[in-house]
Amino acid sequence: MKKQMLIILTAIFATSAIVAGDAGKLTFVAGNVDVNAGKGWQKATLGQIVNEADKIRTGAKGTVIIALKSGAMLKLKSDSQITLSAVGNSTTIDVDSGSVFSKVDRRTAGQSYQIRAQTMVAAVRGTEFYFAYGNKKKTKADMWLCVNEGKVNVVDSATSSNVDVNAGEGIIIPTDKQIPKPKAYAWTKKLNWNMDAEKGDVEDKTSLKGAYKDLLKNNYD
Repeated sequence: MKKQMLIILTAIFATSAIVAGDAGKLTFVAGNVDVNAGKGWQKATLGQIVNEADKIRTGAKGTVIIALKSGAMLKLKSDSQITLSAVGNSTTIDVDSGSVFSKVDRRTAGQSYQIRAQTMVAAVRGTEFYFAYGNKKKTKADMWLCVNEGKVNVVDSATSSNVDVNAGEGIIIPTDKQIPKPKAYAWTKKLNWNMDAEKGDVEDKTSLKGAYKDLLKNNYD
């Protein structure tokens, strides 16, 4: 049996009423964005309500922002796909491909926010962070994460790695290897963290390839 890890992201933010099945709505849609509510992929529309278990994907030039009923915000860059597995006191987002920004308000004790990806699990405490797939190795891929605000605790159950990532820091989550020590990472400030179109541009145009190479050469091996 293959070893499995999950990325568990735990944050603290204020409670809000959850309508059964109703996970949130799309507050920004640009380019190629689709939603699959169990009946195949359909073109997404601004203001569209999305439900638990819905899949959302962006194309080569797509960006979408999702306001979750649990109080968190998600932003998908191009060529990304997620599943809204659970939204409520316990929120779980499965990242199938690409990359996603998360902004989580303060929660009360007992609430959780999780992001899971492929065969890895990471545990996080924090308010604003970015998660992405890196280089693919056979059937798996390295992952990486950086934090803009707050603190994120990342746990890799396959290697028993456990590290705290602070604001301005980044880490590689390598395949079947210990997570290296986080380091101050100036590139985190170059990302477009904005999730409010009324406050300016929300599309992130930074080069993921360039950032990933920068991570690898800065003692993340």
